[in-house]
Amino acid sequence: MNLNYLRTFVVVAETGNLSETAQRLFLTQPAVTQQVKHLENHFAVQLIERNNRGVTLTEAGELLYDYACRIVTLYDQLEGNIENLRASVSGNLTIGATSIIGSYAVPCSIGLFKEKFPEARLKLKVGNRKQIMHDLKEGYVDIALIEGKDLKGPFVKWELATDELVIIAPNKDPWRGRSTLTMEEFKVQPLIMREADSGTRQDIEETLRSVKVDPSQLNIIVELANVDSIKAAVEAGVGISIMSRLALRKELYTKTLLALRLEGINFTQKIYLAYYKERVQSKLAKAFVNFLRSPNRGFC
Repeated sequence: MNLNYLRTFVVVAETGNLSETAQRLFLTQPAVTQQVKHLENHFAVQLIERNNRGVTLTEAGELLYDYACRIVTLYDQLEGNIENLRASVSGNLTIGATSIIGSYAVPCSIGLFKEKFPEARLKLKVGNRKQIMHDLKEGYVDIALIEGKDLKGPFVKWELATDELVIIAPNKDPWRGRSTLTMEEFKVQPLIMREADSGTRQDIEETLRSVKVDPSQLNIIVELANVDSIKAAVEAGVGISIMSRLALRKELYTKTLLALRLEGINFTQKIYLAYYKERVQSKLAKAFVNFLRSPNRGFC
């Protein structure tokens, strides 16, 4: 039901005159009549009776007037309270995020949050897992988004998502047309890896050990801390790598890189949201946490 119809009906009831209602609401009289008719059709009952002095309410009209007044008042109060909440969700919030999340997901989330709470000032700090964990403990960031192993320590935490890791190769021979490779092929390929402190690197090595593969057996030719540098090196044919699908949306769409799976192994990693348990969270921080945890695309 259109709330404006109820607003119009309230004025009709209070003036007892369709023409005066139209003047007050800057509508035409036929428009007022049409809105009342919509309500009568909706409730399948007559709401007003016309007479020489204007209109009077039927019994059903009196009942609707009582409820319409309350509904309109409650809605106006709701809008006012929401506006007050928007105004109160302000101030500064520093968000720490590991490299892939911070580069490929959090900026989108911040943009959506700013649409809802334009007074909020958000700062994003990106680093590897060790750096972000340190900053969270020391209070340099208020909230952290971290991929990798479960977080240990005095944190309030939630699992936001599960991300798939895939082997990436250049879209050219001998990789073109392939979707998998064997463990023996994988071991001998020139491999470009993230630095040792990376949560992604730790997850990869832990998964390999779970299937009795020693990470020292891999043919690692270079370690790079920057995700874009790794993608550029793979695209240039320097070697292959393992990377989050989250970081590959553009390259897989443009087909400059291929995503392959290692036979018999699924590489996945959890994405966590956390803040320090002993630190009081601001209204802005609580609003951002609730936003990220909401099912309506809070976390991109």
